[in-house]
Amino acid sequence: MIGRGTAEAELAEVLVVGGGRFGRIAAQRLGGRVLRVVEPRPTPELLALGVAVEEAEGVEAVSRALAGPRPPEWIVPCLPRHLLGLWLMAELAPLAPRLVELPVESLPSAASRLPGPDGTWFFSHANFLCPDDCPEPAATCTVTGRPRPANMFELLAAVRLPGFQTAVVRSRQLAPGVGGLRSRELVALRRRLAARRGGRWLVGTACRCHGVLQGLELGRDE
Repeated sequence: MIGRGTAEAELAEVLVVGGGRFGRIAAQRLGGRVLRVVEPRPTPELLALGVAVEEAEGVEAVSRALAGPRPPEWIVPCLPRHLLGLWLMAELAPLAPRLVELPVESLPSAASRLPGPDGTWFFSHANFLCPDDCPEPAATCTVTGRPRPANMFELLAAVRLPGFQTAVVRSRQLAPGVGGLRSRELVALRRRLAARRGGRWLVGTACRCHGVLQGLELGRDE
C-alpha cells in the first residue's frame, strides 16, 4: 500500500475499486476526494497518478473499509464484475448465499440487455458506446439529445419476480462519467438481507442509463 499525508487523507471520502482504465479516470477526475484506489496488480500507469494504492482484492478491501471506524462515504466500482453482488456474498457467508439464474423472459427490456459473469444481467438505454465523460443529464441523453425512457435505477427497482424480493442501490454521479455508491446504503442493504434470514433476492446497482441485476438465494444461519 502506498500511503498519503494525514491532512490529505482527512479530506478524502471515496474508495475507488479497480485500477484499470476506468479506475484511473475516476482517480483523476475525483482528485483529492480519493482516499485510495484498490488494485491487486497496480500498473505503472496507475502508480504514475500519485494516488494512494491498496494492493488487495476489491471485495476484501471494501469489507475492511466499511467495517473500520471511519468508512469512506462513497464506493466507486470500476470492475468488470458486479461488486455489490460479490460483496454481499462475502458478507453474508453464514447464510450460505448462492447465485440464482434469472428467467430472461421476466427481465425488463432495454436498448441493450446482455448476460454477464456470475449470473448477472447488464442493462443500458444505449445501444452505442457512451462517452466516458457523460454528465448524466436528468431528462435527456447526452448523445442523442432525446428524452430518456426512464431512470434505469427506477426501472430495475420495479422488477418483480415471483419468489424474489428486489433491492437496487442507485449509483450517483460524483464527476463526469464517474458514479459512486453510498457506503451507508450498502451497509443498510446488507443488514436488510441478513435480517430476513433467507430467501431469494434480486440485487442490483444502476445509474440513470445503465444497470446490473443479479439473483441471490440465502439460506438460514441456524
